[in-house]
Amino acid sequence: MRLKVRYLLAGALAGAILICPAMAASSFPDVDEYAPYAEAVEYLKERNIMVGDNNGNFNPNKTVTRAEMATIVCRMLGETENLTISNTFTDVPNTHWANKYIAKAAELSIVSGYGNGKFGPNDMVTYEQAVTMVVRALGGAEFAADAGGYPNGFMSVAQTYGFVNDVQAEMGEPLSRADIAIILFNCYGFDFYE
Repeated sequence: MRLKVRYLLAGALAGAILICPAMAASSFPDVDEYAPYAEAVEYLKERNIMVGDNNGNFNPNKTVTRAEMATIVCRMLGETENLTISNTFTDVPNTHWANKYIAKAAELSIVSGYGNGKFGPNDMVTYEQAVTMVVRALGGAEFAADAGGYPNGFMSVAQTYGFVNDVQAEMGEPLSRADIAIILFNCYGFDFYE
């Protein structure tokens, strides 16, 4: 009996240790520890994929630009070193803060722009654009093409694999930083070829 109690207590303690980090206060003053995206935000902050602003805030409701999304996806892939400035898109000058990330995302076939050499770095990234970038980054472009291509095939793949679980957005809408965090958290470590 005493041995059984020890095992139960050890199990309870181990469970408490696993649960406590998720319940810990947020690193960001503007992210409530009970927000549905709080765990995702912390996870991505620890990996330097999504960081806060100069005031230490995460800004969960702020919408994400296409330049920011390309940067986030490059960070997700660990593509942050030895980046070079490029003239890949005519509307992304060499002096643009995200030029190197956008160029790398294009090189990796994660982004292709609007056509006519335009990328729209300051445009808000839409739900389907963000999902497309993430699915491509994870190697799922083939699966999305088989499911109908852009945008519906990419959205279908993301729904099938649970990448967009808990995201409250509609196609065509710009995504918030909180929504992006949820998508990245949902798919982290996923591999289409496992």
